[in-house]
Amino acid sequence: MKTRDLLQGSPEWLAYRAGHFNASDAPAMMGVSPYKTRAALLREMHTGVAEPVDAGTQKRFDNGHRLEALARPLAEEIVGQDLYPVTGSEGRLSASFDGLTLDETIGFEHKHLNAELKALFAANGDAMDGSQLPAMHRVQMEQQLMVSGAERVLFMTSDWDHGGNLIEEHHCWYRSDPALRQRIVDGWAQFAAE
Repeated sequence: MKTRDLLQGSPEWLAYRAGHFNASDAPAMMGVSPYKTRAALLREMHTGVAEPVDAGTQKRFDNGHRLEALARPLAEEIVGQDLYPVTGSEGRLSASFDGLTLDETIGFEHKHLNAELKALFAANGDAMDGSQLPAMHRVQMEQQLMVSGAERVLFMTSDWDHGGNLIEEHHCWYRSDPALRQRIVDGWAQFAAE
């Protein structure tokens, strides 16, 4: 993996993303994103013109980065190693990691706790594993594993109050799914052809 010294959200990071197939866009490419259609992603990548980020979406992004930073020390305790946020690429595939260990064997992906994730963890308890997560999260993490060569990803979902106090946290491990990986590889190849 080739690492990039880019601050997520910066103009340089956005310019870099424009030339790569990004893990966070993989769910849209695969048709499993609730936020962007495949057609919208095709149009965006073909024209280089992205839909402007409205105030509500920007607030969601900013809050996500805040929660991710708050959760990283918890993740480091579980992993037993430091995690650093980094952007990396392998060929045209790219990923912006919420965290990666220095030896690049373990990744970290954080999402804000929502009703769907809360119910999923409640229903599965300690038996919860990454294969049970919604497709959009599995697709993103599978591409992260492809880019980094990591063995697994710690998926964490949490909620915090405005003072930075933990309200609730759940986590599980995601390990590679070879069939999903092949569908992503094939999907990006078709996407590039289109």
